[in-house]
Amino acid sequence: MPAFFEHSFSEPIWSIRYWGTPEEPRLWIETRGNGEAFWHSCELSSKKVELLGKAPADYAQLNFHSGDEKEAIFIKLQQSKNPGIESIQTYSLRPVALLKEEKPRPLITESPFRFQTPQHYEESQDYFKDFQTFFKQQFNENIAKGIDYFEGEDKLLFSYYLYDNGWKNYLRVCNLAFETLVLELIAEGDAIGYHTFTLLNDQLIFVKDKIKLVIYEKL
Repeated sequence: MPAFFEHSFSEPIWSIRYWGTPEEPRLWIETRGNGEAFWHSCELSSKKVELLGKAPADYAQLNFHSGDEKEAIFIKLQQSKNPGIESIQTYSLRPVALLKEEKPRPLITESPFRFQTPQHYEESQDYFKDFQTFFKQQFNENIAKGIDYFEGEDKLLFSYYLYDNGWKNYLRVCNLAFETLVLELIAEGDAIGYHTFTLLNDQLIFVKDKIKLVIYEKL
């Protein structure tokens, strides 16, 4: 099950969200480096990646909420230790430009996309011990720190950490017989990032070494 798409960015990937329409979904990708940020788009049908533009100066306060083919909504947080919502901002993404800023208001949280995210378990949680036992018996691996787990109709997906002269983050995809279909070293050491994996329209999406977007064939 080889990867059918890879794209490397020049700055680390900070955030990935979904925009566009259910029929033509896109990834919204924010990269950050050297005190600035850039917004990108990836069309999942054509796998075309384009730079939307440089993010506004207050990018660190902006959280992507939703977007369609014309514009996107961001929640702007206050600058404090326990930030509340400062405003709701609407941007055009082609080109990047602020269209309007509103006072905080309720937003619809239901997404039009059929994307799935894994369950996360910390090492301090009792259920994590069951994963440790399973990985030791099945793969002879001593996992630690935490694990992201997703159970599909016929696949099991795991993102987990091993210590081998430093921490390493692996992604493993198995069938229901626990046979490994994909085993990827996502990152190690300082290259371990903020994302593990998500699934959209049965496509596996993850970030490798903080800068590489990888998409696998339908699972």
